[in-house]
Amino acid sequence: MTAIDKVIKIAQAEVGYLEKKSNSNLDSATANAGDANYTKYWRDIKPEYQGEPWCAAFVTWCFVQAFGKDIAKKLLKHYPYIYCPTMAELFTLHANPQRGDIVIFKRNGEFTHTGIVTGVDGDYFTTIEGNTSGGSSIIANGGGVCKKGYYNSNLPGTKFCRPDYSIVNEEDLSMSQYEKLKHEIEALTLEIEALQPMIYDYMDENMPEWARPSVQKAIDRGIIQGVAQDEDGNILRLGLTETDLKCIVREDRAGLYD
Repeated sequence: MTAIDKVIKIAQAEVGYLEKKSNSNLDSATANAGDANYTKYWRDIKPEYQGEPWCAAFVTWCFVQAFGKDIAKKLLKHYPYIYCPTMAELFTLHANPQRGDIVIFKRNGEFTHTGIVTGVDGDYFTTIEGNTSGGSSIIANGGGVCKKGYYNSNLPGTKFCRPDYSIVNEEDLSMSQYEKLKHEIEALTLEIEALQPMIYDYMDENMPEWARPSVQKAIDRGIIQGVAQDEDGNILRLGLTETDLKCIVREDRAGLYD
């Protein structure tokens, strides 16, 4: 999933959210619907602005949900994005949209409304916007989150801000990608462990019972020196593989340790 896909997916999941008439049921998509501009977006981004138009707060919220506050601040070039003219000052303004752009609509000589560009087909582009309503006209203070579509040639003065999505760490995996990779690593680890021989360093329950008497005999006779000894020559670690055990048992049965 690309960075652009991620932020658009977050925005798409919010379509149908309605602003509230009071500071209640903010997380519900439709409960307590009203026209007082109360939303979860202001609550999470700048709660002291509850009751104010919230189209830019919605854009900020989507970027924070997708990438976290620190990366959102870099992508938006400030934090929080709550005022359309600020974007016009901070970004190079493009006349034609690209998917993932932040559109700033111009009306009566001012940038007054914003949203996220979700697709482009020639002159026609689609968006997801907060604080708007359905239809093909610009609604700068509507009641919810909507999918919209426009012909760019019909919007003189409207511009497009292009976040530098390359700053998003491409190793920033989604949870499903992380879980998939985690399982793949675990499976690979098991395969690697299966290829590595079991090492028997001590005369304990980990060593097969059939090998212990012969190994003890070899230790007692000084035939096995081990891979580590203390200063008195006592074996600290045997370092025996299963192949070693079988060889020791065969030699013992042949009477070599008698």
